[in-house]
Amino acid sequence: MSDYAPLVDITVSRNDIDQCKYSNWYELFKSLTPQSKIIKPLPPAFIQYLKQDGIKLAEEHGSYYNEDLSKNEENEYSDWENEESDSDSEADNNSNKKSKIEKKQVDPIVDFPDLHNQIKEIIANYGSVTPKLNWSSPRDATWILANNTTKCSEINDLYLLLNASNYITHDLEHAYDNCIDVDETNRNKDIEFELVLRQWFNINPALEFRVFVKNGEIIGVSQRDLNYYDYLETLSDTFKDAIDEFVEDKILPKFTLKSFVLDVYIPRPFDKVFLIDINPFARKTDPLMFSWSELETLHKLSSQKDDYELRLLTETNVGRFAHKEHSENQVPIDIVEASLNPDAIKELADKWSELLKKQDDYDSDSHDN
Repeated sequence: MSDYAPLVDITVSRNDIDQCKYSNWYELFKSLTPQSKIIKPLPPAFIQYLKQDGIKLAEEHGSYYNEDLSKNEENEYSDWENEESDSDSEADNNSNKKSKIEKKQVDPIVDFPDLHNQIKEIIANYGSVTPKLNWSSPRDATWILANNTTKCSEINDLYLLLNASNYITHDLEHAYDNCIDVDETNRNKDIEFELVLRQWFNINPALEFRVFVKNGEIIGVSQRDLNYYDYLETLSDTFKDAIDEFVEDKILPKFTLKSFVLDVYIPRPFDKVFLIDINPFARKTDPLMFSWSELETLHKLSSQKDDYELRLLTETNVGRFAHKEHSENQVPIDIVEASLNPDAIKELADKWSELLKKQDDYDSDSHDN
């Protein structure tokens, strides 16, 4: 008989989600967490900006995104647009003007200038930042930045990263999905969104861990970065001792929830634990090397056990667990290469415009026939 149930019910409430909001716990654990600035409430125009189709960058003086390419008054690359032929009728011109008005995108400098300047000031003070909203960091969109991290050294880095992230979209539209006390009529009611700008510092991904706590007890810990590091196994007891002390002495006495998931960082010499994030104890949180049914079963068995498992990738299980993080969000290599070079961005855009024009011509011919 298997020790693990095939499926268990994991309930989560709106309060559980709210308790894990960054602004709810940051002041409690400020000394344990990277220095941060929390901006709230956010103007509606900024939320609209994050939700709109496409990415409209700020035409910011000194931005390396604006150095090599001239733009028109709508902040779009003028070379990307096909010139209209002399044979176009006045009606077509009017139609195009109307279409442009209807598709007008939110412009950071025009539509939320105060927030735009506030973000710029924080980046200048910190040097570089890593952003997140109430709950999520845009870790799935690092492919869009040349440094392949969430490090934002200027404001257009931040705009690119937030706009390209599905995790950010989740915060905006699906934060309370599957909550037992939320239905469609009140799911997005009274949400106050916040932008968190944390001072950037380099993290060794091998030393990040996800800690699962149920009813005040650690029931399992997983390596955060699912790649094989041969030195981790010999340090397993050291990590567990540090995590035990951290949860029991630092987190549980102050945090209201007793079931949650921590992301922690334990850098050398392994004598201090940093709190990176607090996540809800819910299926929406990635269980990494566990399954949620397994975690729930481990909780039920915890009274019969004196210890929990720190699960690491080893030479024997690396094929079972290892995978490239956020592989579902990977993009073609030509797009990645284009993000490193403004000229390559223009060339890629020209090719895309040409393909779209051919598709439009084909559709027009099909309708005429």
